[in-house]
Amino acid sequence: MFAGAAAVMQAVESQTLILYHTDLRGQWPEERARALAARLPYLKRLAVSSGAERAHSTLAGVALALRALTRALGRDVRVSELVFAPDEKPRLAAAADGARAAADFSVAHSGPLVGCAALRAGRVGLDVEVGSDGRLESWVAREAVVKAAGLGMRAVNEVELSEAGARCRGEHWHARRLDQFPGAAACVMTSVALVAVEARQVPLAELFAL
Repeated sequence: MFAGAAAVMQAVESQTLILYHTDLRGQWPEERARALAARLPYLKRLAVSSGAERAHSTLAGVALALRALTRALGRDVRVSELVFAPDEKPRLAAAADGARAAADFSVAHSGPLVGCAALRAGRVGLDVEVGSDGRLESWVAREAVVKAAGLGMRAVNEVELSEAGARCRGEHWHARRLDQFPGAAACVMTSVALVAVEARQVPLAELFAL
């Protein structure tokens, strides 16, 4: 489905961020969406069962996460490998030997826009907010930091922004503004410096064709 191990190794060495995103405006692919939802853990399955806009955004985020992680790792990533623990950042399950998960990811959605950023050998946080208010640039940067660090939203006020990125609780984060979300402010924060962003927009009709 995606490029193999050689391309992944290149992405790791150059610290390339993998970004998949979609726009939910259009015909919702109901049948394929239900098929993905049926494979989610029980509590997550309940969360996406309402059919409401937020449920669609959540399920779209799962589909994008599978694509982004598959691209980052060079192998098919299954729904069963995603961990959705209460009050924790969604994550990839740790290796069988107890080693740290091979990649990190972060999902964000606002209005019809949904995205997932994945990074191998580093931590990542993504935030997107629809609107043109100039203050959104600062907000998405701060929220991206707390998402990358796995902190609660109350930690947003502890984030110190600078031209070099941000600091929070003694950790430095690298900032990258994103222009892949029309009509929205978007930012990714990473624990390692990036040299490139590999982005792909996934048409809604293809979103669940995993």
